[in-house]
Amino acid sequence: MTRVHQILPLALVLAAGTACGRKPAPKAAEAEHAHEEAAIPVEAMRGIRLLEVAEARTGARWMPGEAQGDEAAQAVLSCPVKGIVSRLVAIPGQARRAGEVLAVVQSPELARLKAEWIAAKSRLTRARADLAREERLFQAGAGARRDLETVRAEAETAEAGEEAARLSLEAVGLPPSEAGASFPLRAPSAGSLVAWKVQRGQGVEAGQELGAFQAARASIVKVEVPQPGPVDWAPGAETEVRQAGGRTWRARLEGTPTALTADTRRLAYRLRFLGGPLPIPGTPVEVKVPLDKGIYLPQSALQQMEGRWGVFVVSGGQAAFRPVTRGADIQAEVLILDGLKPGETVVAEGAYLLKARHQKQAEPEGEGGHGH
Repeated sequence: MTRVHQILPLALVLAAGTACGRKPAPKAAEAEHAHEEAAIPVEAMRGIRLLEVAEARTGARWMPGEAQGDEAAQAVLSCPVKGIVSRLVAIPGQARRAGEVLAVVQSPELARLKAEWIAAKSRLTRARADLAREERLFQAGAGARRDLETVRAEAETAEAGEEAARLSLEAVGLPPSEAGASFPLRAPSAGSLVAWKVQRGQGVEAGQELGAFQAARASIVKVEVPQPGPVDWAPGAETEVRQAGGRTWRARLEGTPTALTADTRRLAYRLRFLGGPLPIPGTPVEVKVPLDKGIYLPQSALQQMEGRWGVFVVSGGQAAFRPVTRGADIQAEVLILDGLKPGETVVAEGAYLLKARHQKQAEPEGEGGHGH
């Protein structure tokens, strides 16, 4: 009996030491999804809908943009004669056809040029009549050659004077028949007024800038996209542009995007319209922006827990929260860049119910939760 009592304590010590040295082997599922939260049974839950994750695909998103004028297609508006602005007809942003009146400038200088042309034309008419009379007299033998040559020289001088007066009017952009005391400032092409730099009643000098005009046929479109932007959207790529009402265009991407500010985290892209009747600058449009390849889920599937976006992945009747890398929102869907694999099952609708239950389970027992 004494020997048995001596061996028994030693056996107990060895057994205890062996038990302390053992560590339970982690389950394969726990090792594979260690980042997932505690699972929640979903078989008996109402108000949820499950969805099998489809294969990754490419997508596109219509994003708001604006038709703008190409800086190289802007024209400076100026009056070639000194005067006073009497009318500003065009409104900034308003479409105008080529040749339409934008403003009117009353100009005494223009009136003087017109008066000089009228006087020169009158002298030419009289000189031509005198020359015709002298030629008839000379042919009839009743006139001297010297008188004929003198009248012919006067006619040539009058013709030169009339031409000079006419060219002075044409130099300011007006044919003599249309010139008067006012100068009509016309649209150089189809397009729109960008802005006026003068006001009604203001005196202007010859050649002074009155405003800026944007040609409509050189329009571009600018669109802002959240960073980091489409990876494969490179210069030269073509896409669609549409306007409310059904009008559509093709446009080509130009250059590299520019970052607006560090706070907005948005990139500005510039595209050029490819033919067709183009919108005037300032017209709101939508641009079809390609998106990176990824998995698309309904927005209702994503929930935010502890500052992380994720989805509830269902396996074996249990749903566990798994963080994912969220991309852009595309209408009612969200682009998932990382964190899910095709073939997995997620809670597509009613995920907020699982979130609420998960938060309740995480509360201490004394506060209404179940504890851990």
